[in-house]
Amino acid sequence: MKILRFERKDEAVAWAKKVIGINGMSGDVTAISLLDDKDEFLAVTVFSAYTGTNIDMHIAARPKSHWLSRSFFNASFELPFRVLEVPRVTGLIRAENLKAQRFVSRLGFQYEGRMRKAFPDGGDLVLYGLLREEYLKHPWSENEAIRGAVGTSTEGPPGSTTSAQSSGQTT
Repeated sequence: MKILRFERKDEAVAWAKKVIGINGMSGDVTAISLLDDKDEFLAVTVFSAYTGTNIDMHIAARPKSHWLSRSFFNASFELPFRVLEVPRVTGLIRAENLKAQRFVSRLGFQYEGRMRKAFPDGGDLVLYGLLREEYLKHPWSENEAIRGAVGTSTEGPPGSTTSAQSSGQTT
């Protein structure tokens, strides 16, 4: 059974940073976690840099796990678009992480640009954005609204594949 959690924020953020391989996130940070039956993280969505009109979203997943679920995605997108009502969500991805770029594209995010040498190691950062109206058009956005509930669905959003389920680091 998979369980959604909104507590254990600090632990979830630290876990996600390790999986994704990033050190810092700006502004207040919060997280939604998907846990397995042993209370271990399967996936975490971290939100940072909330401005009222945008929030950055980072998704980390345990490699080779079947974490992709409708409940997890509903919770991850309900917070910014229906609770906070921001007009957009931004995904920031290391340029060499092509698997993550394909994944967010399948979720409806649009490529918006590249920041050259944005990382301390000289690596580039690519930006993807998803607008509220784009999210609301997705068939999976109209399904169960999860806000602190237990989720057990294993069905992913349209276009998801098992390779996305085992990606390890997403955004």
